[in-house]
Amino acid sequence: MKKMLIIRIVIGFIVGVVMGNLITLMVNLAYGEGAILVPPHQVEAMGYGLALIFQTVLSGLLGVVCIGGISFYDIETWSLLQATIAHSLSMMISFIVVFSALQWVPFTLVNCLVIAALVLVTYALIWVIMYWMWKKEVEKMNEDLKAFRVKEGK
Repeated sequence: MKKMLIIRIVIGFIVGVVMGNLITLMVNLAYGEGAILVPPHQVEAMGYGLALIFQTVLSGLLGVVCIGGISFYDIETWSLLQATIAHSLSMMISFIVVFSALQWVPFTLVNCLVIAALVLVTYALIWVIMYWMWKKEVEKMNEDLKAFRVKEGK
């Protein structure tokens, strides 16, 4: 379990860094700021190098929470509901903190609520899709097991 957690943390950090920097690059291009990896206001506040490091680390940490947080589902004493609440709340809080710290959005109550709502809706949609996929997989495995038992004469 520890090995899987470490793997998820590493993968999460890498995915977070790539996604955070790629999204910022696309937003800067869309708003005519040019092909830069960090928002101009961050560059003005702390210089390009430090702004890039700051964004990279925070984006990576966001990825760690999102992907590493899947480990909540591995806690055998937790119900599916407990793991889902822990994972979704950790993601929601992380998104609000990172978006605010990087000043991707101004830190206001309305923005926090909008971010929380977007994370919650997206999380719920992905959760339902994954639940449906795994349910179908379990049903197929049960059918295969029944067929195997019939074939073996049990």
